[in-house]
Amino acid sequence: MPTTDAYGQGVSIAALTDAPNAATLSQNIADAIVQRSVMRFASASARAATLTSPAEGMVSWLQDTNSLEVYDGAAWRGVFYGATAWTTYTPSWTATTTNPSLGNGTLVGSYMKVGTTCHLSIQLVIGSTTNKGSGTYRFSLPFTTATVTNGSPGVLSAVFSRASTPNHGIGDSPLGNAWTTTDQIWFPNPSVVGDSNVWTDTQPWTPASTNVFRIYGTYQTA
Repeated sequence: MPTTDAYGQGVSIAALTDAPNAATLSQNIADAIVQRSVMRFASASARAATLTSPAEGMVSWLQDTNSLEVYDGAAWRGVFYGATAWTTYTPSWTATTTNPSLGNGTLVGSYMKVGTTCHLSIQLVIGSTTNKGSGTYRFSLPFTTATVTNGSPGVLSAVFSRASTPNHGIGDSPLGNAWTTTDQIWFPNPSVVGDSNVWTDTQPWTPASTNVFRIYGTYQTA
């Protein structure tokens, strides 16, 4: 009669009274241990094709996304497995009427994604040959926002720095469901205390050379 391991993991071990069968012995041990180790798959689709009925507590590594995930009984969930480096990306800067062009300005972005959480940082420095375009400004996100039934997938903070008055201010940009870009970015109105303007090529002022704009924060991804 087979017994099980001393750690309560259900690994079947043959008893001395069992008929000798090396193939069955090794297969029973391998099958039990493999599903309790970190299984490696080329992708989520390859995993789904192999593990048609995953068991709660299974852990897998996806090679295409370099991600560690655990099955919680309902779905595969991302696992934070240590210090993860931020990844750089080049955001797209657009406007609702005419898209701006960067010229000799600079636009950089970086992010760190842990599971469905994305930490984001974007910085725009206006150059002397930057064409400001026209309309409401937006920046592309590294990942599409989640669709949530209550609340919002996130609200990003925005900061400006410039030589003129006011020389510094803090704004925000609420995010909506399934968005690939920021939406309206709000900054304080320099003329009206307590009021804010949607950031455009003319509001709260016309962006000028050396003006710095930073957008940062955390949001839920799809």
